[in-house]
Amino acid sequence: MNTVCESDALHNIYYLIGVVVAVIRVAVPVILIVMGMVDLVKALTSQDDKQIKSATNLLVKRVVIGIAVFLVPTIVRLVMSVISQNEFDQCGNIRCITSVWSNGCSWKN
Repeated sequence: MNTVCESDALHNIYYLIGVVVAVIRVAVPVILIVMGMVDLVKALTSQDDKQIKSATNLLVKRVVIGIAVFLVPTIVRLVMSVISQNEFDQCGNIRCITSVWSNGCSWKN
């Protein structure tokens, strides 16, 4: 009888979640920063001090949000390891969410 730790389906779910988290972790900060830069360029070309200040503030907010999105998985992993005392993931599959390209994290048929 298969245990939960031997389940390829569960491992594949962890792997898919890991890929999605990795894409979000990279794409969201890049998109936010590019959007902020576009807004800032528009404001600079208009040469309106009020628009420049508004666009600068928006860019700073987007950079902070981008950094937060990038760091959320790391912070969650840290908190879960402190709270659970390594009992959170007895099978070792959580590493496929936090480090999707590590050894043993691939699609299993």
